[in-house]
Amino acid sequence: MRADEKEFQDTMRDPVKMEYELGEKTEKRLKEMGAHCVEETLDVEYFYDTESFQLASTQTWMNQRNDQWGLILAEGQDFNHNQSEETGKYEEDFELFRQSKEKISKTFDPSPAERSETGPTFVAKEGNESPDSYKRSTVESEILMSKSQVQSTFSYIMQTGPIYTELNDPCSIMMHLSKCLHVPLNHSEIQNMSMENFLNMAQVQIYDSRIMTRTMKYSLPGGFLLDVERNHRIPTVISSAYLMMDADVLNISSELERMERLHKELGLIPKTSSGKKS
Repeated sequence: MRADEKEFQDTMRDPVKMEYELGEKTEKRLKEMGAHCVEETLDVEYFYDTESFQLASTQTWMNQRNDQWGLILAEGQDFNHNQSEETGKYEEDFELFRQSKEKISKTFDPSPAERSETGPTFVAKEGNESPDSYKRSTVESEILMSKSQVQSTFSYIMQTGPIYTELNDPCSIMMHLSKCLHVPLNHSEIQNMSMENFLNMAQVQIYDSRIMTRTMKYSLPGGFLLDVERNHRIPTVISSAYLMMDADVLNISSELERMERLHKELGLIPKTSSGKKS
């Protein structure tokens, strides 16, 4: 056997990856072992609307995740009294949002009749705040409430499959939004336009974001790597852990034994096919 062939066989390796659940003492043992995080990856979902929430008011929700765009469209625009309990909850949520939105509008520009009936809308508190500063504080609180309501309604819609459809193609999304928001663009113009330019023209912006998953990659002694993935969307779900190594294929049995010893040392819990703890 030639020397170069022997060297190739001696160094032939293949990646091995095993999935576990994070144990209660895993993070403590990682610190004791001197493991350090070499990479952190965030999976973030962004939510879009106009400043006055025009999309939400027409039962439309826009989001972006991992460079993938999505536009959620409620199928039933008119609700009737024969709707299910879940659909009824959606109607109540959206009605709360609508009322909150109207309240903000009246705060900014009350009608003459409202001014005469209610008198001054804002009163300085104990002489320490001007009417304008108190007005700004109240308006900011109402806007935050509206954002929360939109987010709550969006989450509810995503969990109830039968009452919505979703567009994922950027061109289709821009075509729908151009009609919904009365943006004067034809199909040819939209085909040659980036989503970023379209959103600027339509005055659609990010109003909220949410971390979906967070992945921490740890470097461990012995050539091992450990990915810990946390699901922030469902906090009650146990974090997943992926133990990886480039195993010597000529000594695969001993390499797997090393991995077995390490997972026990870290307190990782093997995953079964049913997803239950062993």
